[in-house]
Amino acid sequence: MNSKKNKKIAVSLFLIISTAILSKCSEKNKEEKTKMIWGTAISGFQADMGPGVQPDENSDWWIWMHDEKNEKEGLVGKDKPENGPAFWKNYKTDIDLAKELGTNYFRYSIEWSRIFPEPTTDIKVEVVWTEDGYPAEIKITDETIRELEKKADENNLRKYREILEYARSKGLKILLTLNHFTLPKWIHDPIACRDWFELKEKENTKLCFGKPAGWLSTDTVIEFTKYSAFLAHKFGDIVDLWGPMNEPIVISTAGYLLGKIGALAGGGAFPPGAFDPDAFEKATENIIWALARSYDAIAQFDKKDADSDGKKTEVVLIYNIPYFEPASETEEDKKATEKAWDVQVFFILDAIVDGKLKNLQGQEKFFPSLKKRVDIIGINYYNRMKIKYLPVVPEKGIIFLPEFPACPTFSPSEKCPYGMSEGMLEIYPPGIYEVIKKINERYRESKLPILITENGIADSKDERRPEFIREHIKFVKKAIEEKIGVLGYFYWSLIDNLEWNSGYSKRFGLIEVDYSSAERKRTPRKSFYVFKEIIENFK
Repeated sequence: MNSKKNKKIAVSLFLIISTAILSKCSEKNKEEKTKMIWGTAISGFQADMGPGVQPDENSDWWIWMHDEKNEKEGLVGKDKPENGPAFWKNYKTDIDLAKELGTNYFRYSIEWSRIFPEPTTDIKVEVVWTEDGYPAEIKITDETIRELEKKADENNLRKYREILEYARSKGLKILLTLNHFTLPKWIHDPIACRDWFELKEKENTKLCFGKPAGWLSTDTVIEFTKYSAFLAHKFGDIVDLWGPMNEPIVISTAGYLLGKIGALAGGGAFPPGAFDPDAFEKATENIIWALARSYDAIAQFDKKDADSDGKKTEVVLIYNIPYFEPASETEEDKKATEKAWDVQVFFILDAIVDGKLKNLQGQEKFFPSLKKRVDIIGINYYNRMKIKYLPVVPEKGIIFLPEFPACPTFSPSEKCPYGMSEGMLEIYPPGIYEVIKKINERYRESKLPILITENGIADSKDERRPEFIREHIKFVKKAIEEKIGVLGYFYWSLIDNLEWNSGYSKRFGLIEVDYSSAERKRTPRKSFYVFKEIIENFK
């Protein structure tokens, strides 16, 4: 009798203790989930290479930056990626510093060309097309993944896992970007495409002379979907937060709409350096479909809840959004500003959030296979842009151009109360609040949270960065206090790196990299400790 009674008591105690433990775990997971995200970001091409690191010569950007004609015409700078901060060798130092900073997330990007240096085009998949010829569904199977496994570079996969696992071991969760501008050379031949666009008569020639055409080709959508599925399969156990693409509108705008304007302004050009509104529209459409199909692939193949928060995967649309304002009170400048918002922001966001695919003339069509292919809207905010009316290609709705230079001087002025950065961008902290508010209002029905995925300043002397960070976070906090669902803030960048064609002179890092030292010595700047203090005291 006593024995049975004791057993009942023991069972009851076990149930009580177990319930208490589970409740605590649940509360902890909930707390982790609602905790403010603080992070820093870097990208593979901009930071991985340097002394002691095998260069990745298999991307379009590598080819673009080493082309003699591009150098002569000022389309690229003199600094090269192989002379970078060598994150691949120094990742432990950098991640340790990110941990010391007090951040809880680390944003990093994978180089597609390192995973698949050779083509994956021979691995066939079934595609369901819309009546308009768009890929409504790309069927990736377990057999597809097995075939991709055979093609993947094992050493580079191992290296990426080593880096990501080290970050996790330091208590940092991962926001993993799958594509940060670069494409494998077997997807995009930037020189053939550049030369093709320079032809005055293209009617009798194949697109890019029949060479890989990058985002102008629907094949790239298919290959990107395979790549996304494969990475979700390989890293889903340590990654729950995914960014399929960094700043998609920058890829199509800088590559197909700005032409050589960037070179004239001293910032070079993105491959293939074209000025062709039709190509811009086509590339943007393909990018939209790639984002949607990547979302599906990640959801299908990330099968593990790495963060134990009840969600296997969340996908962030990482999007560059300046604060567009009219340069004057004229109706023309106001109309041009509205068009800038439409083309540069809502063209892609409306498609991925609401399923509305538009063309440059403003006509739209609804596609269920595009709608709600995003879980979080990521905002990369750097500057305000004053927009002037200029009928560049009025029949395509390209009637806007930002003022350049943005400000009369680098110092604060009546026109630019916060001044201008070394990157020639107007510093305007209130703009981050205005952008958050505008995006929240437009997509209110979707109830999508917002995450600041980049915010930073080129400041070689670290004189303005401390106040830059304080002011921007102040306006992020203002949005949070107004009950807008802002999940967190990532500073760009953790370390100094290659600012594309602007080279190594544009210093965005909280941590200084000494490029004169073979080991690429790291030194935290004053702004590092300012950001650390903000994180510690944020309420």
